Amino acid sequence: MLTTLLAFAVTILIIVAIHEYGHYLTMRLFGVRVLTFSVGFGPRLLSWRSKSGTDFVISAIPLGGYVKPLDRRDCEVQPGEESQEFSGKPAWQRIIVYAAGPAANLILAVLIYWLVLMGGQSGVPPVIGAVLDGSPAATAGLRPGDELVRLDGRTVQTWEQFGMAMLRHVGERGEVPLTVRGDDSVERTVALSLAAWSVDPEQALLPVIGVSPRPLPAELGEITAGSPAELAGLRKGDRILRVNGEPVSGWSQWVESVQRAPGQPLAIAAHRDGATLNVTLVPESIVNADGEAVGRAGVRLGGLREIHYSPLEAIPAAVSRMTQQIGMIFVAVGRMLTGELSVKTLGGPITIAQAAGETAAIGVATFLMFLAFFSISLGVINLLPIPMLDGGWIVFGLVEMIRGKALPERFLMVAQSVGMMLVLGLMCVAVFNDLMRQFA
Repeated sequence: MLTTLLAFAVTILIIVAIHEYGHYLTMRLFGVRVLTFSVGFGPRLLSWRSKSGTDFVISAIPLGGYVKPLDRRDCEVQPGEESQEFSGKPAWQRIIVYAAGPAANLILAVLIYWLVLMGGQSGVPPVIGAVLDGSPAATAGLRPGDELVRLDGRTVQTWEQFGMAMLRHVGERGEVPLTVRGDDSVERTVALSLAAWSVDPEQALLPVIGVSPRPLPAELGEITAGSPAELAGLRKGDRILRVNGEPVSGWSQWVESVQRAPGQPLAIAAHRDGATLNVTLVPESIVNADGEAVGRAGVRLGGLREIHYSPLEAIPAAVSRMTQQIGMIFVAVGRMLTGELSVKTLGGPITIAQAAGETAAIGVATFLMFLAFFSISLGVINLLPIPMLDGGWIVFGLVEMIRGKALPERFLMVAQSVGMMLVLGLMCVAVFNDLMRQFA
């Protein structure tokens, strides 16, 4: 729970602060006086004033933030301050200010993806282990041993990439072309039906389409220095064949064998460079979350697909990831509007907090990837042409430029009220969905 709350707080602080800083920076660029820069709403927890007179605030309710400029519509403008007032600035400047927040979120996402991709990624190769009879996968002609190569023309190298590529088709009821490579190394393209998944996109993807990944072999990855595995003489790349004479069929069985024997010697037979190596491993005894003693060897999963990018290669790859996710979000929003995708898929603060906690528990790189995706989501949602959101004010600014004069104040006030009701309504739906998931 503590990890979840901390990860959620870090997520909101970073993403909202970057978004609002985009607004703040462009306001200052155009000579607008900024009165308040707040991350969060409600009671102030921390605050300080800059030399320019801006109050920087961290507030108690971490569900957003705002930048409040000097604006004649909601505060008094003193004589001599007219040039620092926001609503009096040209429409094109106000459009840039509104667009700068979402733009900052997208730039942050590209930067995060660039850093993560340069560090390299590893994932499970997308090889099918079993196909369920009568499933969409079976109907499409998928077979055990097939490796997924491309989905709708996009290359996939891991199961994670396949899942992300499938998200572009969330809510669709038709078929998507999937290219696979069989055991004979021959590629073929099949038509995978999405009808079963479209009924409830929150279902786990692989069971719905009727496939399960091929079990991971008991191949050792990175070995911790000074660990029982290193002391036993095991190395990265070794494949475990037997434990105490019992054949080991895969990684899960190997882990279970080690965990069941804290402090007890295990006779290990491993395959290395065409030969069989026999060693004795004494797993370290540790206490798990349930207070039980379990064994640990100090090795990471091996047999993963490593994907590496140079600093230059990582730039287009990062931009490509961002554009793919932007397209996916716009498609999902469009399908909600047409009824193809249920609003039950909307997630609120509880869902975000859980996702932040789960990804943080997996590792820094996974959490950073979540942070990037959430930053993109916030940026894209704020660009929707809804009054009160940045996109709504951008549309009003464009209309003002076309008309050659400002829109009536009364119209803007009514539009903002309607937009606020719509946004609050969507937030209520998202929170309701969160609660239903918790009690389901």
